[in-house]
Amino acid sequence: MGNNLLSGLSNLLSVQGTGLLCVGMLVGIFMGILPGLGVSLALSLMLPFLYHLGVVPAVALMLGTLAGSYYAASIPAILLNTPGAPESFPTTLDGFPMAQAGQAGRALAISATSTLTGGLIGCAIFVGLLQVAGRLINVFHPPEFAAIIILALVLIGGSGESRRVSKIVISGALGFMLAFIGSDPITGVERFTFGNADLFSGISVVPFALGVFAMTQMVVMYGRKTSVAGTNSLGTSRQFRRQVPGGIKETVRNHWFDVLRSAVVASLLGLVPGIGGFASNFISYSIGHQTSKYRREFGKGSPAGIASAEASSLAKEVGSLIPAVALGIPSGLGMVIFIAGLSILGLQPGPTLIRSDPSLPYTMMWVMAIGGLVSCVLGLLATPWLSRITSVRGPVLLPIVASLAIVGSFASVTNFLAVVEVALFASAGLVMRKLNYSLAAITIGLVLGNTFADNVHLTTAIYGWSFFTKSPLADVFLALAFAMLAVLVLRGRNDNSPSGQDAAAAFSREGSVDDHPVLDPVFSALIAAASIAYTVTSLGYPSQAGRLPAVVSSVAAAVATYRLVRSVLVYISDRRRQPVAVQTEAAAVQTETTAPQTRSQNWREAAALAWIFGLVVATYLFGFELGLAAGVAAYCLTSAGANDLRSRLVVAVPVTALSVAIAYSFVRLLHLSFTGVILNV
Repeated sequence: MGNNLLSGLSNLLSVQGTGLLCVGMLVGIFMGILPGLGVSLALSLMLPFLYHLGVVPAVALMLGTLAGSYYAASIPAILLNTPGAPESFPTTLDGFPMAQAGQAGRALAISATSTLTGGLIGCAIFVGLLQVAGRLINVFHPPEFAAIIILALVLIGGSGESRRVSKIVISGALGFMLAFIGSDPITGVERFTFGNADLFSGISVVPFALGVFAMTQMVVMYGRKTSVAGTNSLGTSRQFRRQVPGGIKETVRNHWFDVLRSAVVASLLGLVPGIGGFASNFISYSIGHQTSKYRREFGKGSPAGIASAEASSLAKEVGSLIPAVALGIPSGLGMVIFIAGLSILGLQPGPTLIRSDPSLPYTMMWVMAIGGLVSCVLGLLATPWLSRITSVRGPVLLPIVASLAIVGSFASVTNFLAVVEVALFASAGLVMRKLNYSLAAITIGLVLGNTFADNVHLTTAIYGWSFFTKSPLADVFLALAFAMLAVLVLRGRNDNSPSGQDAAAAFSREGSVDDHPVLDPVFSALIAAASIAYTVTSLGYPSQAGRLPAVVSSVAAAVATYRLVRSVLVYISDRRRQPVAVQTEAAAVQTETTAPQTRSQNWREAAALAWIFGLVVATYLFGFELGLAAGVAAYCLTSAGANDLRSRLVVAVPVTALSVAIAYSFVRLLHLSFTGVILNV
């Protein structure tokens, strides 16, 4: 082992190897910062260059890109509440509140230190696991995969803002329902596409994440006319720079155990094919939320929350190398593309590869360690400038982030439906955010839905229902999931959630609440109706293709109906308990104090959504370069918050130029061919 470890490092330390490692890191950092691009697209762009490279330089280029992207993805997550990659969503839960409190530098420093330390711990675990890789991976079979996805949904949903088990269940079910759209991997039947060829490949997580996270945050900031930092000042440049070393010291002194725990959990989860590549950050954060001594602070701007989420990001990728190299089984989309790269090089992952070139896995480990170190250092050096984004007002940021979202969503799947999905998911995400549904649960349901369906099918085909007696590990996972649900139910009963007038007042003050007296039952009714229609459609497909979607949508319909009936009964009870005169007086007071401000904010949020749809329409008509330029210029001249024409021009010129640069760069770099329906005539 020692000789292979040193040989792996010496093979990397060549001019070509280190040079391509640096190129890969820079590409990864650039792609990671831009929401919607992510690791998979960055790695895909590297594939054409591999045909003329040797094995070690090619591995350095690919894995350097992978290592460079993960800390970079946390930067927009912390500064803009916009994950650079879907895996970075847990980082937003505590990183963004810290940025709002004027602690962006501290949060970014904690993220970088945790990412680097977790990656190094993952590398150490990698060396040990490589010796017993085959035996560890063979522990997991279809029943275990299906059970661990259910456990992940419960853990992830329980770590979010929602206090309602019913909302967690609905969120997870909605994620599965979105995942089932497209071609069924078992039978090949097209489900819920209604003849639209763009839906045959399903709903991509990129437009979903951009709509639900990025666009929703921009809409809220536009409605409140605030920046990320709000009224909290970032202080002078010297004061701000002090946050960075303070964040590093805080991570090492106070949160080292959170980092260690998440790195170990993520490294082990990285071994699980199809799951560990995405769910590790969510599960690591959820375990931290349940076990950390700082758990009461999670979700409110807790450094421990950032450490728990980010310590897993690079560690799980190192762990994912084990099944990718030893068995040729990917743990996530990034590893799928990496294995494709190995095949271009003429390498067949598996035991033969390890026997023929035993030092190559160690070279991979060194690439991840060095790449993680250098990319985190570069990110920290850029932190003082990057954090200035938190002082930019929402109305100015909206067209820039919207331009990134529009072009990035199209680039991810190369069809315009993805751009439309961004706007639709922004609308749905805004309502779900206000009602405290679990955005984390619906996201992981979307990503892992097909994996869950595959493993349920394999489980029933191989074991039938007897897997309960033949798979004790799956039984343990399921028992833990139900126990967690029971804990959440008890916790929900102990919470004093507002209702009636109090809920409406809380909604007005905070912008979100678990049980709004009007919006909640309306949304529950919509979900129930959509789920029933989904169930009826599912029953029209062959049994293997339609059975699981019908079961999942039936659960969503039943729980949504329960919430609807409960809301109606609570409303009737409040009306009977409170005298009419008191109701009238309370309503009058509430209207006088909160309604004007709330009404204004709601109208501004509606206007922001209208502008997002307007940019989508302009892009559809005139293409990326011309359509975005015209749409952004019109927005800046009318809605960016400036009062006079000169001020509007001062905003419009640089923002429009930046949007055009974004569109032009994407079109030329990625060879996007969409020029708009009018210009194509």
